[in-house]
Amino acid sequence: MLLIYPFCKAWRGACTLRAMAKEVDLIKEKLPVLDFLRSYIAVTPAGRNFRALCPFHPEKTPSFIISPDRGRWHCFGCGEGGDVITFVMKYENLEFPEALRFLAERAGITLPSLNPQYQREFGVLYDANEAAKDFFTTELLKNPAALEYLTSRGLNTETLKDFSLGYAPGGDTMTLALIKKGFDVNDIARAGLAYKTARGLFRDRFERRIMFPLANHVGKTVAFTGRIFGPQTMPEGEIPKYMNSPETPIFNKSRMLYGLHKSKIEVARAKAVVVVEGQMDFLMLWQCGVRNAVAVSGTGFTEYHLERLRRLADTVYASFDNDAAGLKAMERMLAMLSPQDFHVKVLQFGSYKDPAEALQKEPDYMKGALEKAVPAFQFLFKKYFSAEMVRSDLALKKRVVAHMLELILLVANSIERSEWMRELASASSISENALREEFEKLEEKKGNTEKEKEAPRGADSLHEDRTERIAKRLLALAFTNEALKGIISENKEYMPKVFSQMLEHPEAESAELFQMQSSYLFGTADEKDVRNECYELIKQLKLEYFKREQDDLKRSINAAEKSGDEAKFLEAMGKFQELSKKMNELKSQ
Repeated sequence: MLLIYPFCKAWRGACTLRAMAKEVDLIKEKLPVLDFLRSYIAVTPAGRNFRALCPFHPEKTPSFIISPDRGRWHCFGCGEGGDVITFVMKYENLEFPEALRFLAERAGITLPSLNPQYQREFGVLYDANEAAKDFFTTELLKNPAALEYLTSRGLNTETLKDFSLGYAPGGDTMTLALIKKGFDVNDIARAGLAYKTARGLFRDRFERRIMFPLANHVGKTVAFTGRIFGPQTMPEGEIPKYMNSPETPIFNKSRMLYGLHKSKIEVARAKAVVVVEGQMDFLMLWQCGVRNAVAVSGTGFTEYHLERLRRLADTVYASFDNDAAGLKAMERMLAMLSPQDFHVKVLQFGSYKDPAEALQKEPDYMKGALEKAVPAFQFLFKKYFSAEMVRSDLALKKRVVAHMLELILLVANSIERSEWMRELASASSISENALREEFEKLEEKKGNTEKEKEAPRGADSLHEDRTERIAKRLLALAFTNEALKGIISENKEYMPKVFSQMLEHPEAESAELFQMQSSYLFGTADEKDVRNECYELIKQLKLEYFKREQDDLKRSINAAEKSGDEAKFLEAMGKFQELSKKMNELKSQ
């Protein structure tokens, strides 16, 4: 069977899926979808299938369905779906070849047809970065000044070793060292470790920098961040203090969270994550025993970071500079986190400029900072409404309150929204009723804006949409048991053809989603309620069918009236009246 995976962007056709089909099938045989997903998420029975809370979006009611018979999963909340391979690709942020390799190791099988091409395309990039990491760590031990700088910042030998910190001397030293190990210079450049000069020579990308290896979620080195430590040969004005590797087939900086490969277990255990800006902050937190942390490493918070962390935690602790820029950064993060149902708390470090400095001088500082962390909204209310200018200037106060209401509107949880409305009323000295009136105006404005984006539709398309919705639900009902399937099959003539065909051929791949949906919608429903709903839906399906026929007859009546064809007019009127009688009888049942 030829399987097509839409996520294989980096594979670029280097190895056909047909050549891998045997290994894919073997992996699926060794790792049944239900058993494998159980190692990631808690599942419960739902009819012939199983359900769980989706790990890819926040939800309180399970919409993630697993079909052991089909070897598939699908979330009816966010629309994601696939098999064990697509699950690992999404959950662990792996490309198809990496996911296959990961699962093969888990299943205890080899991938003979994949290895040579995979090694040429991807494996060599991992190997080159790993070799570069070894080179940099060795060079750090040869550089007393760089070692002294790191220890003066508070890092001990164990932390340096655990996170493989190193030093890049620059020139072409690293490139030559990797060539001696057998790497092709073009692969070294492709891995982001070297670049070609205008004269056609290859030079190390990192020069006189302290090196922080960046690892993906399964711990493989994919890139580096280099902190300047010594004079550079780059032109003046182009020398960043911190520099990341360029993006490569194995590295996307917007998806990188420094330290997550080591901290993810502690983050999941605590259901909370401490988000800091730089590697030094993270390393000092780790060294001082705060293990549920990550660093964004200068890339800024992205949607991918949200998606990744939401699977592990529901609370975010973050620190920001105590100035206008820090305040704006906090509001941006709050606007991103609130719709994902994160609870955001603000860490405060007093006179210290960042967590690293605080922990260097007071190793136990973080324990107190976490205990004293305040919810972000509470922090903002105090910050804004303690200012005399806001209290005394009504126009400014209105703008600040409107801005706070817009932020509260983004909060996903209605209980939390209500709580922040009360807090805002107290902080601003404005009645809660007045705030709720303004809040409702914002909600209405937002709703109208969303409606305006929808294209207008005619009566025919509305009938069609409703018929399709009814047919889809009936099809899901048909897969709950054979008795209902028989009842629905007797009325399949009223269904759009595409759905009646799935009813006739339930083994078809197109019917797969509806079989899983039956567990999602009716897996725990009462049998009597399900049967009653089936009869009601059939009734509504027939009514929609008759309405469409009536619409056709109306057009025939109008056309006959305009042309003066009395015979056609009377015939169409008779059919219209007959249909109306049928519909009235149906409605009275």
